[in-house]
Amino acid sequence: MRTTSRRTHGLVAALALAVLATPGTAQEDSGPSLPWPAIQAGVRFGYDSGSNGTVAGAQMRIPVIRAGWIELVPAGDVTFLTGLKEYQFTGDVAVLSGGRRGGLYGAVGYAARNSIYEGPERETRTGPTVALGLTSRGFADVPIGTQIEVRWIFIDAPFDPQIITFGVNLPLWGWGERGRR
Repeated sequence: MRTTSRRTHGLVAALALAVLATPGTAQEDSGPSLPWPAIQAGVRFGYDSGSNGTVAGAQMRIPVIRAGWIELVPAGDVTFLTGLKEYQFTGDVAVLSGGRRGGLYGAVGYAARNSIYEGPERETRTGPTVALGLTSRGFADVPIGTQIEVRWIFIDAPFDPQIITFGVNLPLWGWGERGRR
C-alpha cells in the first residue's frame, strides 16, 4: 500500500509540475535573473480616415510588469490637413499576447485632440480611445521593434478619428540582451 501511495503522490506531483510550469514560460516570466524589459521609444506614421489626413507621431512603450504583458503607451501625433495641423495626445494601457516578445495587443486609454471643430478658434476635446495592433520587439539579433495599429478615438466632434499607423521602436537600453528576452 505504501508503494502505491508514493507512486500516486509522485504522479500527482509530476502532473502538477507539467501543467503549472510549461517549458519556456516558467523560465521567461519569472525569476530575479530576468532583466526588466527595456522601455522603447519610437516614431509612427499613417493615415487618419476621419480627417482625411496624413499622421506622424512619436510614442513610448513602457513595460509595467517584468513579464512584459502590460505596457503604458503615451504618444503624440500631428495630423496634416490642407491649411491645418491637428495635434493629438493619447495615453493607453496595452495588453500584449506575447509578453516580452510582443504579439497582438489591445489597448484602451484617453485622448486629447486639438483642432478647429465648428468655430474659428482652436479647442481641445477629449475622449476615450481604443486600439488594436501587432508589435514585435525585434527580429533575429536586431532589437528594432515594429508595429502596426488601428485606433479609434471617440470625441464630441463632427467626426471620430480612425487612424492606422506603422511604427518603428528602439529600446532605450539592452541592445545586446536579445537572447534574454
